[in-house]
Amino acid sequence: MTDKLRHPAFTQLKTERDDVYAFEINGHISKQEIEEAYQILEKAYEKHDKINLFVRMGRYDGFDLSALFSDITYAGKLHAIRHMRRYALVGGPAWIANAIRFFAPLFRMEVRHFELDDEAEAWRWIYGNIDSDEEAA
Repeated sequence: MTDKLRHPAFTQLKTERDDVYAFEINGHISKQEIEEAYQILEKAYEKHDKINLFVRMGRYDGFDLSALFSDITYAGKLHAIRHMRRYALVGGPAWIANAIRFFAPLFRMEVRHFELDDEAEAWRWIYGNIDSDEEAA
């Protein structure tokens, strides 16, 4: 029996604005990758009170359950709620889209799910008009 090939499943993507952060998920996300992503976002919150986040899920094979009990993960989720203006999730399993529709009204940030075929629309939404976003807040 061969071991599963492990590679970085969580990759940061370049964006056109410094208050927009983007990641791509392909594979199984390790605890270390989750913690590194939250550290990137913590640095973003030091520069910007509010950011927009774009996440593309090409292939999602789950995550290390030990990350659920990590102090960094817990703090990262709390800070994200306070510092995110918009969160676009593109692709992923059907249950993720359903969960977003169910839980979105509970968040102060705008959260939307897009199908992989609608990625261009997701980018347009995530960049949006920052002035109208701040007026609506």
